[in-house]
Amino acid sequence: MKVIKPFGPSIGKTKLKSLVISKLNNFSDEVTQNKTLTKKYDYDHRLIGSMKQQFRIPKKILKSGLESAINKSIKDYYKKTLGIKVKKIRLEKAWIVSQYAGDFNPPHLHRGNISGVGYLKIPSSIRNNKEKDLAGLISFFDGRVSLPRNSPPLVKHRQTFKPRVGDFYIFPAFLMHDVHPFRGEGERRCFSFNAFVDA
Repeated sequence: MKVIKPFGPSIGKTKLKSLVISKLNNFSDEVTQNKTLTKKYDYDHRLIGSMKQQFRIPKKILKSGLESAINKSIKDYYKKTLGIKVKKIRLEKAWIVSQYAGDFNPPHLHRGNISGVGYLKIPSSIRNNKEKDLAGLISFFDGRVSLPRNSPPLVKHRQTFKPRVGDFYIFPAFLMHDVHPFRGEGERRCFSFNAFVDA
């Protein structure tokens, strides 16, 4: 795991195994093509974003490799950022977000101690840099700003990443972040989670 410290709160970045990505994508495809499953797993009412499809990940899918990948990444994050050994992890919620042209996620934070986002599908317009500015990217930001406002910034308060399939970011649940809308064709698919950690 690589630890990125653009400001106070650290962001951990690692990679998902291809088997985990395949299992999540197969599950997502099954849900999106079946109205009964879409209704069963719907999670849109619990999330803040303006997305066409958001659904929870059931335990049977979590237990097929995703939960162990999340737990390992959380343990690595705590060890590398604080030098602390994790005693217990309780994964509260995990869900998948399917984002299409015009969809976005406004600035928000999560419940729990630790959250994360892993990328499963990325449209070619984002992959090939055909989007403008921050379109399709994720930004994390700390609340501190430099005062007075007309002076050069003394504290870096925003870090933006271009998502790639398999990228997996771990971060404190209180760290604000947003997802910028894109215009190209295709689906930007990711999963997120909230966890409570005893260390």
